[in-house]
Amino acid sequence: MNRRPILVALAAAAFAAAPSFAQRAEWLDPHVTQATIVETICVPGYADRVSPSFDVQMRQKQRLLKQRGIDEAFASEYALDHRIPVLLGGLASAPANLDLRPWEGRSGQRRKERLAVFLKRCVCTGDITLAVAQAAIAGDWANRYPNLSSLTCTGS
Repeated sequence: MNRRPILVALAAAAFAAAPSFAQRAEWLDPHVTQATIVETICVPGYADRVSPSFDVQMRQKQRLLKQRGIDEAFASEYALDHRIPVLLGGLASAPANLDLRPWEGRSGQRRKERLAVFLKRCVCTGDITLAVAQAAIAGDWANRYPNLSSLTCTGS
């Protein structure tokens, strides 16, 4: 099966739909570039190494819940989201890169994490660039990629 059309469609959708989102410097780790992916995001355990401790992340989540007026009784329904995931070069602890996202639903955190892992694999196999992956997950990714199970990259 020729997977090139799916890859081209992925890249085209990313560039057409959200090229400006991924360019927000306050969301991005300056140490992660196309030239450094083999030493950063493509190294197993990278995200765990650069992310703040669990306690720090929970404090960040509580701060966002309070800012949004969400009762802490519903905290388990929300994830601490990185607008640009750490797996794709997002800055792990930058307040500008942090948001709350429901775990469930079409635009939920579970689906976003699945897309992030897929895009990271495509970046690390050389099938797409880091910039394409960042643009693909920024903005309205849930509507651009409604069927995550059909995505493939040529290196998989």
